[in-house]
Amino acid sequence: MNPEIKQALLRVLPFVAVLLFMLLAIKRGKIKTNEIGLNKPNSWIQFLFWGLGFLLFAIVLEVLFYQLGILEIAPWKNGFFASIIRITGAVILAPIAEEIMFRGVLLHVLHKKINNLHSAIFLQAVLFVLLHNFAYENTVATNIGIVQALVDASLFGYARHYTKSLYTPMLMHALGNAVAVFERFIF
Repeated sequence: MNPEIKQALLRVLPFVAVLLFMLLAIKRGKIKTNEIGLNKPNSWIQFLFWGLGFLLFAIVLEVLFYQLGILEIAPWKNGFFASIIRITGAVILAPIAEEIMFRGVLLHVLHKKINNLHSAIFLQAVLFVLLHNFAYENTVATNIGIVQALVDASLFGYARHYTKSLYTPMLMHALGNAVAVFERFIF
């Protein structure tokens, strides 16, 4: 197997594993879809507001960081098939898997245990940041990325809460990742 494709598959495999695990847990009744928000939003207007609002937020931040010279982007150097795998992982699989884990299961459990929405959202956002590999470097861009991921995860949590649907943060997360992928092609 082509090493580049193998590397791409290794990057997306954890998301596939999480999705399979979650689907199995849902099928066995260990996770209730209505409790984690796997249902349509209570308002499609709110769904679009959160999604498009986050897209605008992400674009404005990335352009601002680029203008300030603090946006560190490695140019896209993957072949066609590896690119398809990586883009699918980043824009589809990661948002679905991470939102089910963080804003679905984890936020539901934390909100029940802590009984404070803001604390539960903040805690799941901190855990979200800690599980992303960029959190362990110490550069200006990385530190900004940590804050940005914390803000994003918090916004995802509030979107999940106010729309009563996990599909809203999934959309937001997918749009944010799409911006991050797209900028690697243009900057």
